[in-house]
Parts: sequence; structure tokens; C-alpha cells
Amino acid sequence: MISDRATPAQIEGVKRLLEIRRMVEYPSMSWYSPPPSIVLDNFLFLGDYDNASNIELLQNLGIKHILTIHDRELDENIRTKFNYFSIISPDSSSKDVKQYFEKTNKFLHDCYLAGEKVLVHCQMGISRSSTLVLAYLMKYHHETLEQSFRYLLEKRPMISPNIGFLLQLVQYEEELRKTQEIDTTKNDDDNNNNNKEETNPIKTVALDIS
Repeated sequence: MISDRATPAQIEGVKRLLEIRRMVEYPSMSWYSPPPSIVLDNFLFLGDYDNASNIELLQNLGIKHILTIHDRELDENIRTKFNYFSIISPDSSSKDVKQYFEKTNKFLHDCYLAGEKVLVHCQMGISRSSTLVLAYLMKYHHETLEQSFRYLLEKRPMISPNIGFLLQLVQYEEELRKTQEIDTTKNDDDNNNNNKEETNPIKTVALDIS
């Protein structure tokens, strides 16, 4: 259970994120694979397994790098055509994904510094891959988890990290605050501005969970 490995403050942080999801509308899921979502600066894309398996789509978007977090790797014909980083992981709340954050953050930031496009994906582009992207936003854009979460909801409204991943993101945010990699002077007023959309540079987009 989450309460067995979290402090009261961390549990409250997870509850806050769950409340944000409940306040917004979850987009209907259709039978076809949606296109990848552009997250940042036309370099960071978030998508699903079908996106990552579609060579024509990847080439049309100018993708040169792929970050996979999935139960299985992509086919060899994909892996050999792109700079490929794979993490074998189920979408399980008990899985430790925080152990990968520093490596995935570096991989993504190296793509940014090179001016090259990267696709992050899992099966649906909802839980595992969004968790990695949220970790990157906190690390390199120096935003709080709540601000990063709201921002990513705007870019891809179906994101929904499982509760264990949310806890690990809360814990990672605490680590970044301690090392001053999150600008606390700018972001400590998250809770004070929840109802003041004009003061928050990140718009909220609807997402619901059942």
C-alpha cells in the first residue's frame, strides 16, 4: 500500500495530483492511435507504442531518438534506425521507476542540446512514459510537480501515471527541492494560486479518472 512507503506530506501530495485529474475531463479513447503530443519546443514528443513502431510517422516528424518504457522492446528494424534507449518495466504501482530518472533526464536533455527530436513512449502514452516526462520537466524546467502536471495535461490530456508513480514523482520533487533544482521562490505558491488561473502560466486541461 502507498501509505506503507510514504510520509503524510507525500500522501497529501499524491492526493492533490489525483484531485487535479478528477477536476478535468478525460478525453474519449478511440480505436485508433492518436498522434504523438508535442510537449516542449518541438523537440520532445510523448506518444504510444504504435507511434514508436511507425517508421514513416517518425521520419515525417523528424524523430531521431526514442525512449521506450515498456514490457518489451520495439522491433529490431526500429531499434537500428534510431538512437534507442529502452527500459523494460510493467505499468505497476510497485515498480521503482525513480531509479531511472537521472538517466532518462540526461538522455532527453542531450537530445535537446543536440537540437534533435525525441519520442518518449510506453503502451498508450498515459502512465509510464508520462512519468518520465514529468521527471524531466521538474529537473530541467525547474517547475514544481503540480505545475509540470498541469502543463503536461494541457499537452496530452490523457496522461494518468499510476498512484505508485505519482508517489515516486512526489518524492523526486522533494529531492530536487533539497538540491535547489526547483525554483522554490517562484513555485512555492502553487496552493495559493489554485483558483487564480491568470497568475499561473500553466493552463489546466480536463482529465478524469474512474
